Amino acid sequence: MKRIVIALLLILALIVNACGNSSSKKKDAQTKSETSLQEQYLTEDLIIKIDSLISGFQKLGVMPHMKAIQEGTLVLTEREKRVKPTFLMPLEKVNDLVTLSQKNRALAIYAVDKAIAQLYGMPVEEYDKVIAQLLVDTDNVALMEGAEINVEINALDIDTWVITMGDEQMEREQVNMFFETMAAGILETLYFTSLDIPRYITYFDDQTAADVSYRFLLVVDGIESLIPYHPELESIKGILEPLKVINAINVKQLEEQLNTLAADIEAARNKLLE
Repeated sequence: MKRIVIALLLILALIVNACGNSSSKKKDAQTKSETSLQEQYLTEDLIIKIDSLISGFQKLGVMPHMKAIQEGTLVLTEREKRVKPTFLMPLEKVNDLVTLSQKNRALAIYAVDKAIAQLYGMPVEEYDKVIAQLLVDTDNVALMEGAEINVEINALDIDTWVITMGDEQMEREQVNMFFETMAAGILETLYFTSLDIPRYITYFDDQTAADVSYRFLLVVDGIESLIPYHPELESIKGILEPLKVINAINVKQLEEQLNTLAADIEAARNKLLE
């Protein structure tokens, strides 16, 4: 059970705080006589660009209200906890998932939803079970091994895990899944934020508000760059399209855009597992 809990924390950390792959490793690989799988898979320029995009997530850090939830500084009163959220993605939806894309998106969605469930004092054992099964279904070796290693050392080495995951997905020609996961996590976070803006907006300052726009730009750029290699990403591109107008540079603009785009955010989020 402890491994599952750590794995869930790793997923949640990926959504809000990712780090880039080691560019030096890629340079070393390019000196080898045999062309690596990742070099066959993507052009050199695109490898560098994707590496840069993932590194961009590292610089953004954790969304402030998500960090507050994780650290326990954002808490609800007992009265507030009595009204349980009805907007969480139904856990039984997992039974309808067929494609690898759907299951990777579900990992992100349920990781965010578990944090909200805990915030409201709801039982989360079923979330643990569902996400544990999704880890197996998606064969996310880096995540499962990262959780196992962290059980042994009793620590959360997020940076090491994400680097491992990035390398693994590139080698397996699945770097598209990184951006699918990020997109789903960002959308789910924007969705619950838009439902209770006064509560969550207080945790933002102008810089972290602007970072929301940049985070969204990074994931869109990554997805659009990979479409020639993964045409199936057209689906998630279409889902994100109505929200490409997000361009807030301060708290006031972020609040205004969350209010204006609330319906579009909900519609986009509801399409993630279709």
